[in-house]
Amino acid sequence: MPKEYYSSKAFTDFIIESIDANARDDRPFFAYLAYQAPHGPLAVPDDWRDRYKGRYDKGYDVIREERLARQKKLGIIGKDVVGFPRLPNIPAWDTLTVEQQRHAALKMEICAAMVEYMDDQIGRLIDHLKKAGRYDNTLVVFMSDNGAAGEDMEALLHKLAPAAKDWFAETYDNRPENWGRPGSCVEYGPAWAQVSSVPMRLFKGFEAEGGIRAPLIVSGPGVKHQGALNHSVLHVMDMTPTFLELARVEHPANKERSTVAPPQGKSMWPLLAGRESAIRANVDWLGWELFGNRAIRQGDWKLLYLLKGAGGTGDWQLFNLQGDPGEMDDLSAAHPERREAMLKLWDEYVKTNGVIVSDAGPYAKP
Repeated sequence: MPKEYYSSKAFTDFIIESIDANARDDRPFFAYLAYQAPHGPLAVPDDWRDRYKGRYDKGYDVIREERLARQKKLGIIGKDVVGFPRLPNIPAWDTLTVEQQRHAALKMEICAAMVEYMDDQIGRLIDHLKKAGRYDNTLVVFMSDNGAAGEDMEALLHKLAPAAKDWFAETYDNRPENWGRPGSCVEYGPAWAQVSSVPMRLFKGFEAEGGIRAPLIVSGPGVKHQGALNHSVLHVMDMTPTFLELARVEHPANKERSTVAPPQGKSMWPLLAGRESAIRANVDWLGWELFGNRAIRQGDWKLLYLLKGAGGTGDWQLFNLQGDPGEMDDLSAAHPERREAMLKLWDEYVKTNGVIVSDAGPYAKP
């Protein structure tokens, strides 16, 4: 790696260079820019490291409540929505020592700088598209691959591979003054992940809303609803059908004698073009599973199974996400028929996708 290598800049450089290298090719292009940021370990160019210095000194408890209130004020969530509470294994901010508070705030400062630097690089790419005369004919799609990352890799390593503790200490320079710099390996952990996920439950690695709900921004020719929020249900599987429709390309599964599996997603273009308010009806459903945790969503209803080791009940729970995105109120007893119907959808999901149902994984009880 070059001495000054930083992935967000390097990846953007590559996309720009690729566009320029094919400048004489009039055919449509597809570019997939998968930034590493802000995935851990936290890292940012040195001259960006202090951009958010002091911004998070009030702590994760206060900032989480501020963000919840702001979402209500902006109409992103309902005024009566209750945010999922701080996890029991996370200490209240006011119980931390001054040094612990400073270190916790520093991690969030570095993460915020990482995000802003990525945003700066996206702006650089968009500026280049404009200068190249391609921006007005380019669809730009931005999304995250999951909810906020709540893992702490050092703590996880000590738990799952205690023999590697000495190796980790020898390999990385994790003095606070080196955080975010070459040779360090730190992440902002579950407390700040809950801030990023508010009002939703949990974060990456869980089938709760904080783990599977992610932002999506789409801009380009033919896209309506400029600046508007849309809360209809979309899925990453919808990307391929959308791009194929716009490119007027037939999916290989539709060809005669094809052995390719048909796409399970739906094109988002009717929604983006303003012809429809949603691409899924209330009878349509989606399923998820990871590390033994499971979920089914149909309309505003969600059936969720979280292992006890993942902070769940070890049984299926039923939520209505319209007024309860924090998955706080289990409606199983009030709507047993809905629960049973969605359990059948889970069985169908398992059969259709060849799921091996197992509780094995990081949340399994010993």
